[in-house]
Amino acid sequence: MLWYILIGMGVAGLIGVLISRKKKEEQSRQQAREAVVRGANVTNDITGVRKGGVLHLPPFGKQRAPIETYVRTRHRYEDGGAPWYELVCEHGNRELLIEWSREGRAVYVTAGFEDENPSLEDLGLDESKLIDFDEAERGSFPWDGATWHYVESGERMYFEDDGRDREGFYCWEFEDEGESRQITVEKWVGERKFQVYHLWRVDPKGIEIFDAGDGK
Repeated sequence: MLWYILIGMGVAGLIGVLISRKKKEEQSRQQAREAVVRGANVTNDITGVRKGGVLHLPPFGKQRAPIETYVRTRHRYEDGGAPWYELVCEHGNRELLIEWSREGRAVYVTAGFEDENPSLEDLGLDESKLIDFDEAERGSFPWDGATWHYVESGERMYFEDDGRDREGFYCWEFEDEGESRQITVEKWVGERKFQVYHLWRVDPKGIEIFDAGDGK
């Protein structure tokens, strides 16, 4: 009988050690994660994120939960003024596009999934209507339960991988009445098809940088 009691005590002790070890491992992982976040970016500044970075976005659009994503590459855009940047990211099997720009000290961030972008036909637009917007420098159209207003249009320059080689395209920009979403229509040199991107505003204060990446 004593033998069984001793065995039971030994098993209980072993289980206690394993549970304690598991708790310590979980605490260690949590502390390591917090250290990475603190070390990578205390202010959650997305402007320093490059290729290889890992970041956490607050919910936006149809997303009801935060999104953790990996940055595959970073592109730069220019229109004669301050540049803005596009982070091409991976979230599971989906491609996520994050754009940010700076105006003075303020940073503006938008994001959207590639597979949720509408086509030009979905918007009820065609090339002639885009030309009308361009010439009048105003106009609007309905889509997805909102009225979209013309903001601006013009030539833009694209720098792949934030490098020196550049490529030009023409762009039309629209935003909804609440200024919470934006649509960009692009026409690239040598291409017949228009590219459309639908992005949501993201609060930059809700962004966490786990790893800023090294750009390599």
